[in-house]
Amino acid sequence: MVIMMIIDKVNDIINGHTSKNSLYVFCVFIKENIAKIPRMTIEDIAKACYISKGQVSKCIRNLDYQNYEEFIYECYSYLDSLERRQLFIDKKLSLKENISIFSDNFLKNIQYTQKYLDYTQIEELIKNIKTSRKIYLYAQGDARSLIYNIQRELNIYHINTIICDVDLKKEYSFTNQDLLIIISINGDTFHYDKRIIQRLRKTKVNKWLITCQNDINFCENQIFIHCLHFSYHVYMMRYIIDIILLGLQI
Repeated sequence: MVIMMIIDKVNDIINGHTSKNSLYVFCVFIKENIAKIPRMTIEDIAKACYISKGQVSKCIRNLDYQNYEEFIYECYSYLDSLERRQLFIDKKLSLKENISIFSDNFLKNIQYTQKYLDYTQIEELIKNIKTSRKIYLYAQGDARSLIYNIQRELNIYHINTIICDVDLKKEYSFTNQDLLIIISINGDTFHYDKRIIQRLRKTKVNKWLITCQNDINFCENQIFIHCLHFSYHVYMMRYIIDIILLGLQI
């Protein structure tokens, strides 16, 4: 499990605010001190941010957490996910040896993924992207960086593309001519954030889900990426996205 939603939320606020209001200051503090926050009281944070305890509580609610305990739990989850991130480098081996091992395993995973790839689904998604009025993208955690790449590539083809905020708090004017692409590498969003999933389900728009998790039943159009080993999920997701973007050239 890789939960990075707290940082996604914080980055959304920092990137979207020009004025240094209490929410901006609070988010900057979280980003710079998240390792310390689980050991801090709400009073400690208020003092460190030079804002009131009430303002801290309001900021926490603005980040879509119901209370301080839920906020602290999310910080714990983020730190725990960092400790359990897959490391490919064996420090006992040279860089050349590590690269050779990684490359061999990477190739095996690509061959396995390609073997089970549903080209009909891929072609249908590409068709949907080309014919939709507007493309909306949603992802959390590691997948968040991938949708920024998708947006950049779609802009080359003058395809109107919008990245949804991580909390889905903004009002989006979805129509039946639009397309919402949801990327969830390991399905964590579906297992651990029921409120977000409920909001996604309620959106009346053509939806596509791309995931490496095979036990998700979210929408009619789903691309399941078969992987040889879970540690290569992120890499195989990038591979499939690259294939989809290459298909736009046809």
